[in-house]
Amino acid sequence: MPGLAQLPMYDWPEVRAETDALWFAIAGQLAAAGIPAPAGLDRTTPAAEAWTSPDLLVGQTCGRPYVNGLAGRVALLGRPTYDAKGAGPGRYCSILVARSTDGRNRPGDFRGAVAGCNGETSQSGWAALIDSLPHGETLDGFFDTVRFTGSHRESIRAVAGGKADIAAIDCVAWALALRHEPAASELKEIGRSPDYPSLPFIAANRHSADDIACIGTALRRAVADLPRPVRDALGLSGIEDARPADYACLKESGRAG
Repeated sequence: MPGLAQLPMYDWPEVRAETDALWFAIAGQLAAAGIPAPAGLDRTTPAAEAWTSPDLLVGQTCGRPYVNGLAGRVALLGRPTYDAKGAGPGRYCSILVARSTDGRNRPGDFRGAVAGCNGETSQSGWAALIDSLPHGETLDGFFDTVRFTGSHRESIRAVAGGKADIAAIDCVAWALALRHEPAASELKEIGRSPDYPSLPFIAANRHSADDIACIGTALRRAVADLPRPVRDALGLSGIEDARPADYACLKESGRAG
């Protein structure tokens, strides 16, 4: 069985061809190592279901789900490095945004406002927003309403359209939005969250330690050898080592729970 492969975290329609090209590069490296890989990415299985599938060969998850349930159930393959403002080697942050016409210019100015959030399992949209508030505040206590949008892109649209006043946007998603989402041009940056370990690549932990090492090596080589247009479109520049201890800091992130 060739297993299951997903790269769902930044798989915007505008970079879908490049995401496929990344997978083809990874699959080619896996084949060279003697590890069967699926011909294409799975885009139908819900991500949360894929993360816990024993068939998962290569996937990517958010740090918050990892520390809140996936740790010990999946194997870490690596932490990506992205060429995006607010990102560093194996690290990233969230960009706090508001409408350009809003007179408020700091997250602390938005008490009683409406916050847009992609979902409460999100490190970059939920926990990062909490971490950006005055110390000890929670989203429900600070904001009048928290409106769940389902994605960072929809949070951007909600703020631009007046359905929300503020949102925390993963800095890689924000870089994509600045290139591909017209609503982003109507927003301004009003702050940044602390930085966090970037969204880890994972595999099912049923694989042997040797196979995990081979999959991780295939991932690194594939990213290192990406053609420049693919690398630029995805903003993906490298893979750092990943250990469970790298993500332990996220247990203290997001004081809402």
